[in-house]
Amino acid sequence: MLRLGSLPPVTTALVVVNILIFAYGTLSNTQNAVISQYGFVPNGLFKDRYVGDSLVRMFTSMFVHANISHIGFNMFALAYMGGFAERSIGKPKYIALYLLAGLGGALFDGVISSYALGNGDSILIGASGAISGIMGISAAMGDMRGYYWFAIQVLFVFIGSFASLSIAFAAHVGGFITGLGVTKLLIEMERRKRNPYRGLT
Repeated sequence: MLRLGSLPPVTTALVVVNILIFAYGTLSNTQNAVISQYGFVPNGLFKDRYVGDSLVRMFTSMFVHANISHIGFNMFALAYMGGFAERSIGKPKYIALYLLAGLGGALFDGVISSYALGNGDSILIGASGAISGIMGISAAMGDMRGYYWFAIQVLFVFIGSFASLSIAFAAHVGGFITGLGVTKLLIEMERRKRNPYRGLT
């Protein structure tokens, strides 16, 4: 039987916050306005140079979702993978990496959209980059599910491209690389801290 005390607190809080924001937009019939006001528009940063506003939107966009299937898939992945990552690196590093991966995913997607695809006026929303970062954390800590879930996301994006679904593939990649790379860096820093003479001859 699942007890409340056994739930990973940060992951649970993130799921609840995302659901509440989506529920507010849906029930108040303001979801389109929420997306427009809080979604990240890459050209706003890379073309128009609205740095302050764009940085805020990069943060807020990771808590905004388009529809029930969008938030449903993301929250299922977060709930499934988040607990292991949270317990593995601790709450402060976990929330910091979650947000950093979300920002990294948005930034990478923005660069691709503005400079490679030419669709930088499209609005980027969703927690996919941050959640891909969680998968990167899990993969770096030796949990192969991190790689499996990332592969599932890639497959979902591939299928979505044929169904004319707008899925930010680059945000997934950027978030995963951020989570994986930063976690490996933290692991190496911890190893050097414990054994400062490692590698010296």
